[in-house]
Amino acid sequence: MKNRSLFASSSQGFGPNSFLRLIWFAVLCLLPVAAASAQSSGAPSEKFILQAEDQLRITFPGAPELDTDLQIRRDGVIAVPIIGEIVAAGKTPSELETELEEKYENQLVSNEVMVVVVESHFTYYLEGEVQSPGIIRSFRQLSVLEAIIAAGGINKVTGKMKSVVVIRRKGDKYQRFELDLAAVIDGKKDSAFVLESYDIVSIPQRVW
Repeated sequence: MKNRSLFASSSQGFGPNSFLRLIWFAVLCLLPVAAASAQSSGAPSEKFILQAEDQLRITFPGAPELDTDLQIRRDGVIAVPIIGEIVAAGKTPSELETELEEKYENQLVSNEVMVVVVESHFTYYLEGEVQSPGIIRSFRQLSVLEAIIAAGGINKVTGKMKSVVVIRRKGDKYQRFELDLAAVIDGKKDSAFVLESYDIVSIPQRVW
């Protein structure tokens, strides 16, 4: 049995059936692209959260004389021209931009504001079955797996990767997360758990 061509020959013309087949072919070609796009948009994204001691550069395209470099104070506050003090820690740079633009709306002809993080420090505490427990400092946010590697890696004899615990302080309360990093290493999970500054990572001991 001969294979039928998707397109009609030039001698037969380009009839209604050929047109329908062309549309169907186009749909089939676009389906993988649409699926990939949907998969990408559903992937978790990392959010950079401003914290105390971050160095910021705040610029005003419409009023460059107000451009300033400053550091977020330990109490999470910054002092900006005209407005004065505003809480910056705990927000993303874009959230801070939006808040500043709202506050400058009646102060400047152009209230456009840009916030750039010049320098940031992150501190993590690792304890338990790692080669070098203690404090890890980084210039960027790390995933829990990256932090363990920075601490020399897990003790392969006594460490347990299936029940790694992260303790995070929020105000006067603590949050507890239990992670299966063995599944991440085996490729069964592909989402990274991104640490926040001052998180405590505890690697439990293997029970024999």
